[in-house]
Parts: sequence; structure tokens; C-alpha cells
Amino acid sequence: MAASKSEKKSTSTVSYKDAFKVGLVCGIAVLILSIIVTRAWQDGTAFGFAFVYAGAAFVLVSACACILNWVMRNDTQNDDQTYPILK
Repeated sequence: MAASKSEKKSTSTVSYKDAFKVGLVCGIAVLILSIIVTRAWQDGTAFGFAFVYAGAAFVLVSACACILNWVMRNDTQNDDQTYPILK
């Protein structure tokens, strides 16, 4: 008897939770760097702007990661993979 091969569909996407984790890491990095660069410990306004920059970085990176993830999940270009990739 031949063993049946299970259909394993490989995807190159990650979960949206991981996309938000990447955004959070980038936001924290931007917060630390903007506090250092603007010398936020000397001025309250600069400290506020450091958090604005970090929030903007979080939103932009998370949005880009989620959009790219959505694009890859909806990619139908390579659905038929019965042929060898390298000929």
C-alpha cells in the first residue's frame, strides 16, 4: 500500500499578532532613540514629541506589516504548484 501524501499548503505569511509585535518593537526603539537624540530629559515638550514619534512609528510599521501580510495571503498567482519550481 502506498502512503497517501497529505496536502500541506505552505504559506509565507505571519499572523497579524506578529505584525503588531514588530510595530511595538519598532515603536520602542524609536522612543528610546528619540529620547536620546532630542535630549528629552531636559525639556517636557521634547519628551512629549518622543512619544508622538514612537506612536507614529508603531502605527506606520504595523500598518505596513499588516498590508503586506494581507497582500501575501490573497496572492493567487502561484496557486498551482504542481510543476517544478526550478526547471
